[in-house]
Amino acid sequence: MASRARQEDLSQNRFLKALRASYEGGIYRQAAERGERTVILVPCAECLEAEHFGQSFLETHLLQASAMPNCYMNLLGQGVEIKESSVTTQLGFQEHRICEVLQNDSMYDLSNTFKVLVIDKPLIGRFRPLAAEKIGAESGSLDDLLLHSPAIQGEFFDEVDRFRKTFVQVPGCENRTAERIREIVTDAVDKLSRQHQLNATRAAQLEFAVSRQAYTALHSFVFPHLQSLLTTQEEKLQTAVKFYGSVEELLKVVPGGDRLILVDVSAPAEQLELLDGKIAPHEKIECVDQAHRLLQKSIGSERTLNAAPLEITGDDVLSLFILVVFRSQVKNFLAHVCHMEMYLQGPSRSGGGARFEEAGYAVSALQAGLQFFLEEGRAPVSNAPSAFAYLPPGLSSLPGQEQEASHLQGLVRSARAQAVR
Repeated sequence: MASRARQEDLSQNRFLKALRASYEGGIYRQAAERGERTVILVPCAECLEAEHFGQSFLETHLLQASAMPNCYMNLLGQGVEIKESSVTTQLGFQEHRICEVLQNDSMYDLSNTFKVLVIDKPLIGRFRPLAAEKIGAESGSLDDLLLHSPAIQGEFFDEVDRFRKTFVQVPGCENRTAERIREIVTDAVDKLSRQHQLNATRAAQLEFAVSRQAYTALHSFVFPHLQSLLTTQEEKLQTAVKFYGSVEELLKVVPGGDRLILVDVSAPAEQLELLDGKIAPHEKIECVDQAHRLLQKSIGSERTLNAAPLEITGDDVLSLFILVVFRSQVKNFLAHVCHMEMYLQGPSRSGGGARFEEAGYAVSALQAGLQFFLEEGRAPVSNAPSAFAYLPPGLSSLPGQEQEASHLQGLVRSARAQAVR
């Protein structure tokens, strides 16, 4: 559903009229004939500056569904993400834009039905910004707040783009990368808070939303760096996990394993496997937290079914997370952990490392599960330092290190040492 109450007569929209009149025998017909796989993005009449539209401009706004949910590709091969109230440019676009969906319609033409979304600005080119609506503390989605502040939105994504083009990621200094991202986010949040007169609670929530947008835009810049840095260590971790041929074999060495054999960890493991499909660390943290919640639910179900009361301690929960790690098929565990640490570390309006409270505990439980395999795995390894060093335990500081980003620093420092050998 569109986030603004705005309706437009599509028969009078200049963009759609040009598309149908000039290219009915070509790209418009091809798009219509794909039926429900087609989405036509129609910039609203109020935002359009041009009187005439070139074919590349039209092709940019004709989309077809891809195999990935919410992901589409236009006729120029560029990627577009569509959510309920927004359309976001992705792979292949020179400029990152988030367009608000003003109207969601289905159109029947050329014997086919397809979707038409009216948006507040085109995906490319010049446009007239719509009059921004004042969003108070009780109205509007914080995720869309930048949409209602085009000047601040432009400055924010210009800074993100400048960061991508000029910042050099140095192995071992990922905390500095996170710090710079946090500075860009803080500047945008301060401006939005003043403009929309948000209280401290709403500002903290806004920080989460803006930070997620920053990390999403920078995913292809930051995450491949972490993957490359931790490739060798990830291979050792995966080898250590595969050393155990079955859950029963693993339970023999897991603390308290004989008491936990009846707990079903399949649902938490499936949830954890979603990590490889997540982009922002915020989404990954929520994914780990959901896996932890499902694990607690599994424990509760077993308590109900078991004739004898099954007492579960905090240590048992950590042991069960070891089983969850073993049962899941995540490809980049260490890079995901490092990515989450980049966001969790450092000060914020919502309390720094404690900003997720229970979710932060879930991330620590995942780290403990990985640490078990890095420390206890009996798969053959080279004469390299113990893999245990790649994931320091707990959130306390390490010798010679600041408490801030101790996990992150330990991961990347060890990886860097390995890379130069």
